[in-house]
Amino acid sequence: MVHPGARASGVVDAETFRPPRALGVIVGGAFTLWAAFIALVAGALAAGGAIEFTTFLAWVVVAVFAGLALLFGWWTVGLARLAYQIDDESLRIRWCGGEVVVPITDIQRVVPGRTVGEESVTGLNWWGCHIGRGLVTALGPTLFFATHNRPEDNVFVVTPGRVYGLTVPDEVAFAEACSRRLIVGVEPGETQRVEPRGLALLSFWSDGDAWFVVGFVLVALGALGGYLFSQYPDLPALVQIDFPQTTGIVRVGERWELLRIGAVGGGIVAVNVALGFLLHARERAAGLWLLASAGLLQAVLLGAAIAAFERA
Repeated sequence: MVHPGARASGVVDAETFRPPRALGVIVGGAFTLWAAFIALVAGALAAGGAIEFTTFLAWVVVAVFAGLALLFGWWTVGLARLAYQIDDESLRIRWCGGEVVVPITDIQRVVPGRTVGEESVTGLNWWGCHIGRGLVTALGPTLFFATHNRPEDNVFVVTPGRVYGLTVPDEVAFAEACSRRLIVGVEPGETQRVEPRGLALLSFWSDGDAWFVVGFVLVALGALGGYLFSQYPDLPALVQIDFPQTTGIVRVGERWELLRIGAVGGGIVAVNVALGFLLHARERAAGLWLLASAGLLQAVLLGAAIAAFERA
């Protein structure tokens, strides 16, 4: 905690309170390493496996657990940076890619956790990490940014319409820091809000349509990959490659050449998703169409793969 000092203007310097974070970071880091380990093992098995449907499933496991490792890693870093700063205008709760801003004038009271009864949290909920929405018996719906091991470790900041559950080692100092600024007489100002920082400023993260389109693209790519891996073992060593038929040229080649259809599909997804993500911030509609086109092209390539495999 940073202790305050009075300035000539009578305004008190900012104070920062940090909750105990060691246990939550250790547990979150363990989840991250576990997911990364599973992804690495599955990747090693998939890389050395034959081209068949079980190998495709191994690559799916790689993608899923690599995503989980990134997600838990991001949450763990956010937990390590969790802090509550009180300045002359607001209480700022720093979490992951942004800050929750609560104007000092909105704070009605600070309630010790030992006086509020039972509580429950829904969201990120592991030992040493309780981030999300919850319910407190005596106070009602509550937003938790806490690392408590016991409910008594928390303090609850009560504002009009919202309650915030925080883990503060020195409850008295925290309450005094809030009341000291109210005494200074800060005029009512901004409303309670979330201020994103860095990459969190991009509108993509809060666009439900964009996430739906990305899901469609990944499902379409998975359908293409699943078909190629499941049908490949039944192909002869040498196949007839005559797609498209309009050229009138028929060529005999090795069956692995048909896997280029999947490589093209994966390349299209990688490029379109990256460009769509960047373009979305400037032109939402163009970004969504670029993402959707990747999914539509997977459907075209799947049709091409079905036709090529049937003639092979």
